[in-house]
Amino acid sequence: MNMTVRRRITTVLAVVFIGVLATGYPSSAKDISQGGVTLLSIDQDDDHMMRTWIGVAMNHYANAMAGWLVDASRNHGGYVSVQALSRFQQQLRRATFAHFEYRYVVEGVPFTRTYLAASGRGFRTYIDPGEPGLVAPSDPDSEYFKQDDVVTFAMVATATEGSEVLPQPARPNGPNRGNDAEIKVLQAIIRDIRDGTVAPGGHLLGFVSKQPCESCDPALRRFAVETGSEVHVNYVFGANQDGLRTPAWAALREAREAIVGDLVTMFSAPAASTSPDLEDPLDDDSSSASVCRRP
Repeated sequence: MNMTVRRRITTVLAVVFIGVLATGYPSSAKDISQGGVTLLSIDQDDDHMMRTWIGVAMNHYANAMAGWLVDASRNHGGYVSVQALSRFQQQLRRATFAHFEYRYVVEGVPFTRTYLAASGRGFRTYIDPGEPGLVAPSDPDSEYFKQDDVVTFAMVATATEGSEVLPQPARPNGPNRGNDAEIKVLQAIIRDIRDGTVAPGGHLLGFVSKQPCESCDPALRRFAVETGSEVHVNYVFGANQDGLRTPAWAALREAREAIVGDLVTMFSAPAASTSPDLEDPLDDDSSSASVCRRP
């Protein structure tokens, strides 16, 4: 991706962030407050705030997935059949994506750390054993995510000793709630608080592609109590709630399909003359986000 595009993206994100500080939160929302946690359901996204912030998490995840697939398909010339890609496409379509900003103060100086996450398992679990063409790389998934002192992509939910911020226990034939995006973020922040990377008593602002489930909702409230933090979560309303399709849901769905289409185009060309760019395998200038169905 060229520098002009990078500057444009940075400018857009900066303008949106200023908009958050100036106006508060997205419009068309229902406010539900309890126990230090405020949940806002968004059915209209006229200012594109949800689409922009969730799109950041989606792009980070899609870029990492594409880089991983480049290595996984290397022995087959970078070509991956549509069938072999299908599970990866479905993951992009169904995963919950979350963008959280944790703001805290140390000796009067404000700091902010960004936590991104996607629900689901490791990339290698989406390889279809019945479709040849992909061999899982030896490097862990974390090697494919761009992370630094400001941005963390929370990939594994690992409880910290003594913390009660936990997912609901697994139920027979039920999903593993430890793979939920919100749980991954909350436990990553708990770990950072314990090792001194960030301070407790902050403010957690989140943008999530669906309503927190019956496991994530109480975890958010336990996090607020355990860390002495205020939590504010904006979520897209209409993510398969009773078959409802809100404008906010439809916009994110359309944007996510564009990302899925980019992935297919990238790996389905049978004889590409150039290799995909490992640094920026997808076009970050494309608006993108994700909405998943409710459990």
